[in-house]
Amino acid sequence: MTSTTEHNSLNVYLANYFIYCPLLCEKEGQEHRKILYYYPSNVDIDRQIRTIGYCEGLIQFTETFGFDDQCECVHLQKTRLLFCKVEHDICLTMTLNVPNMERKKNEKSIIEYYDEHINDRLMLSILKMSYRYFVLQHGTMSSLVQPNGIEELKNTLKIYFDKFIQNRLHRMIVDTTIDSSYFGIQFLPVEKINYIKIQSILRRFELRFTSLKETLFLYRNQLIWSGLNQDDTSLIYSYFRLHYWPQIKTLQNTSTIRYLTIDTSANPSDELIISTDVISQEFFLGCPATSHRIVVININLFTIFCIFYNDEELSNNETTLSKINSYKKDFDEILPYFEENSRKKHSTIDANVRTIYFNKMNMAHSSTVDWNREPNNTMIGITSTLAEDLQWFHPSGEIMVKRENDPWIIAKRSDMRELLVIINQKNANLKDISDKIKQIFSTQFNNILLLE
Repeated sequence: MTSTTEHNSLNVYLANYFIYCPLLCEKEGQEHRKILYYYPSNVDIDRQIRTIGYCEGLIQFTETFGFDDQCECVHLQKTRLLFCKVEHDICLTMTLNVPNMERKKNEKSIIEYYDEHINDRLMLSILKMSYRYFVLQHGTMSSLVQPNGIEELKNTLKIYFDKFIQNRLHRMIVDTTIDSSYFGIQFLPVEKINYIKIQSILRRFELRFTSLKETLFLYRNQLIWSGLNQDDTSLIYSYFRLHYWPQIKTLQNTSTIRYLTIDTSANPSDELIISTDVISQEFFLGCPATSHRIVVININLFTIFCIFYNDEELSNNETTLSKINSYKKDFDEILPYFEENSRKKHSTIDANVRTIYFNKMNMAHSSTVDWNREPNNTMIGITSTLAEDLQWFHPSGEIMVKRENDPWIIAKRSDMRELLVIINQKNANLKDISDKIKQIFSTQFNNILLLE
């Protein structure tokens, strides 16, 4: 007789996260100097040095093959290493433990590792975004070194990343999907006349402040207008979705103008600070990243990010409040249109069809998939793998996949646009699915160019 028991450990989780700069080690015996940040901090310094040295060796080894792109990931049986060089030879590295299952068979333990449960593209996007969030709030790492020295940079990194990893990164890794990995923007379509009204309000608003650079305008969690470049827009929008929106959507809707800011040192449930006085925070935007003052205004589920060059005009709180309050009536007047639009019953969407769309040119992203309810782990893995495989197609291509007892999944790339379609018609043949895809293109994506 053969007896078998199983032990599951199928979650991806963070093993370590560290930042180092090889240039800081000038000679043998100074290897510890290159370490700028290491998590977990209770790891012995000798082991930290060995781990970082091992990663450096892997990267240098791959460079001998003359690839144009730097090595970004290494697959090992038990772990996955992810690398990202960010600035002046400063490198971020993240190690993930590969999900595994322990089986006991005839009194012997056998561990199986499921390397396919970790998608490089998804995890690299998280690693790179963790750096962008840091720069948004503190500026580049090299800019912190110049006035204050290496020790000040290390202190800043420790304070920030200890909290970020505890409160955000672990959750981002566990919950990652193809949708979350895009860090895209959900745009809200607005009728032309109402779009012009919004433009008029924002333009008059900007003229009241000589140091106001640009604005971002959102209704609920969808972007309507941004005057910033694409990179800064997507970064602020992602920051808004991560820190502001979870708290804003729980607030009582009110026509009172509120000013918001984030205390990232607090717990996520307490980090949103709300005030009726003007409050601002510092963001670093542009390339190179330069300091700006940000005032976030919230009224009637509208959120406006106001990007100022400096805080000179904000020093007089009474004057600033008076200028901003003068536009309260304008925001109240356009509110009914958005409320009515959100109540409208849109054209019925086939319950058997789910779509994921992403446009890299403008970071536009939309999805009808509810990842908390519908797909299983297999579906998540397949969609992520297909999205990664699409990168090999230039300029366009299509993949259709059908596994037994699973829905059809169609991945299509057209230049910089990506579309994933999940069709839950298990008994349909290839012709049926091809006809269904054409129908979906003509109804849901008729205003988007998708090359055949």
